[in-house]
Amino acid sequence: MRLPRPVARQLTRGVVRPLLSPRLPLGLRRPLLDATARVVPLPRGTRRSRGTLGGVPAERVVAGGATGPHQVLYLHGGGYQTGSPTSHRALAAHLSTAAGAPVHLPVYRLAPEHPYPAAVDDVVEAYRALRDAGHEAQRIAVAGDSAGGGLVMALLLRLRAAGEELPGSIGLISPWLDLDLTPPLLRLNAATDAMLSPDWLAGAAERYLGARSTRAEEPLRPLDADLSGLPPVHVVAGGDEILVGDSDALVARLRAAGGTVDYLRAEGLWHAYPVLVGLLREADEAVAALGAAIRRDCGGGRNPRVAVVGAGFGGIGLGMALRSAGWTDPAELTILDRADGVGGVWRANTYPGAACDVPSHLYSFAAEPGTEWSRRFAPQPDILRYLERLTREHGLPPHLRLGTEVTEARWDEERRAWRLSAGGDWIEADVLVPACGQLSRPARPNLPGLDRFPGPVFHSAEWDHDVDLAGKRVAVIGTGASAIQFVPAIADRVAELRVFQRSAPHVIPKPDRAYGRRRPGRRAAARAFWTAFFELGALGLTSLRTAALPFRLASAALRRLQVPDPELRARLTPDHPIGCKRILISSNYYPTLSRPHVHLVTEAIAEVTATGLRTADGTEHPADVIILGTGFRATDFLAPMKVFGPGGRELSQEWRDGARAHLGITVPGFPNLFLLYGPNTNLGSGSIVAMLECQIGYVRQAVELLRRGVRTLTVRPEVAERYDEEIQRRLAGTVWTGCRSWYRTASGRIVNNWPGTVAEYARRTRRFEVDEYEVGA
Repeated sequence: MRLPRPVARQLTRGVVRPLLSPRLPLGLRRPLLDATARVVPLPRGTRRSRGTLGGVPAERVVAGGATGPHQVLYLHGGGYQTGSPTSHRALAAHLSTAAGAPVHLPVYRLAPEHPYPAAVDDVVEAYRALRDAGHEAQRIAVAGDSAGGGLVMALLLRLRAAGEELPGSIGLISPWLDLDLTPPLLRLNAATDAMLSPDWLAGAAERYLGARSTRAEEPLRPLDADLSGLPPVHVVAGGDEILVGDSDALVARLRAAGGTVDYLRAEGLWHAYPVLVGLLREADEAVAALGAAIRRDCGGGRNPRVAVVGAGFGGIGLGMALRSAGWTDPAELTILDRADGVGGVWRANTYPGAACDVPSHLYSFAAEPGTEWSRRFAPQPDILRYLERLTREHGLPPHLRLGTEVTEARWDEERRAWRLSAGGDWIEADVLVPACGQLSRPARPNLPGLDRFPGPVFHSAEWDHDVDLAGKRVAVIGTGASAIQFVPAIADRVAELRVFQRSAPHVIPKPDRAYGRRRPGRRAAARAFWTAFFELGALGLTSLRTAALPFRLASAALRRLQVPDPELRARLTPDHPIGCKRILISSNYYPTLSRPHVHLVTEAIAEVTATGLRTADGTEHPADVIILGTGFRATDFLAPMKVFGPGGRELSQEWRDGARAHLGITVPGFPNLFLLYGPNTNLGSGSIVAMLECQIGYVRQAVELLRRGVRTLTVRPEVAERYDEEIQRRLAGTVWTGCRSWYRTASGRIVNNWPGTVAEYARRTRRFEVDEYEVGA
């Protein structure tokens, strides 16, 4: 779980800083710091081993599949007197993931027991040991934080003085370079740095120098040394830290010397904030960028180019995940959307009353719970603001190509890449991820005369805000999830409102309320409660039908309480089992239909006339405006985009009998194609965001495998066939077979819904099983 920046700052100030205090004996400080680091999560599949490097004890940390061939030598910080591979294990593991390489952490000797030059001697021997093991210097990156950053510079200067080949890449996180503590920001930022104080640094410097009274040796004064001819240097520092002046000075001197250097100076952040990787978003991004830079410098290969089609929850979520994994170059990650902004359906659907029917605590990413929610069931503007904020904060704008519709994607067999036709240009990508969603293409009814109606006609997903409904006679066609929201919202404006219903939906109460002050503890409890609630609902629709009884009773009770007219109540009573079609949530829809100027029409529409609509019984229903609440073409996945695989196979033709995909993500015969919100991943009960997070994690594993040298991944036909047979067999026992709905194709095949719980889907997608794929080298 990611922490908000203020919480992370308080954690650093309230836990880490006191553990550095000289008031604690050094023998107690060291193990306590190691203990606190154990709470930071490691990437899945991380392996650790102990050994030696040139006689120096060391720990080797390798994230899943991060096998190099390049290597990272990481020198931990701690003021030369604390810190260890244990305290920096999580940082090393995440750096291993981002760099795609093993990370070696030497246990160099600490002061005051071992003052300068003991630590420098140890790291020099560790580096030489990697060279003696056969690793080319260009294939070695050396990185470190705080005092470890100072050791990195000391190592470089010692190697150069000895005439030895320098490493291929340098990473410095909040390096401590000026042992005299002269930069003015040291005192100016004393109040804003959450971790260090000037007095602590002075004491640490004194212990590191020991009896040495002079700093004349070059490794002790790297800012005064000749910095020309160094490898590429990548510097990360917090704008609020007391040592940021050291980073500023180093970057200026490197640039003056003609060196290659990039600098991430993160305003508002404190000393060595990347050690909170896995807990703080900004730390994740900094480590990802550093790892990507190391990969480029050391010849570890570029990241596979990923093209994501769609900038809704799926596209933004995958962009966030890949950015944190090292896809920081816009040339390696492109998110395309035909709209002029991010948000997907939450940008397109601006109809009055638009809101989510899943509580906001659950309709958000687990690591980004959001602060935008004004109500339990978030209105559309809140959700759009949430996605826009995540886009900004996770650095996605450079990766966006908005106002660009992808009309075609073709697999180039010779280049083994996808070529996308987008806005008149061709974009090449190694991986194609359609994140178009299932509810992105409005469905318009085929009604005689609709195209000749003289008044305004628009779909709820394409709401025409220029049309003034005041005093108008409005006809609403459809009673789905959108209609039950906008009908109550516009009822007060219109002169007369007719709602044309083909099939009465099941409606249950909406326990909505305004949010005041939000506490993180309550937020987590609310998420846990709603997760359990919707998982129970999923069982009621699939394998444990009796679990749906409370929802059926709630629907019936709501009609009895809110619809006093027995004739109207009868027309609003569904003729299908609850859950067979989408269960709707509203506490004001039924009362709206009972108002004198609102009429429910259940006769079938025969045609649209010049003055309104005529139903099959011959009744004329006058209308000035027609609003279509007729849903979406949910079974037409990816349309209108055409996807052509090897040999010119067209995906929609492969799906002519109904869309299908292994885990709803991958399709046999279509290499490096991964779908988000694909076939059979929709939920009858629950948050689609939770399903998307599972898919995003799965796709991230796949592209990280491609990053390690695999060229193509194509799911095996027999694996996909077995999965599809299982899913369809299970779906045959669900409530969704009991009626016609948008979950099914014309032939009756259920192509949208998942027949289990979110927990089951999370378990099945937790690990990318390479054995299920044909792997192209």
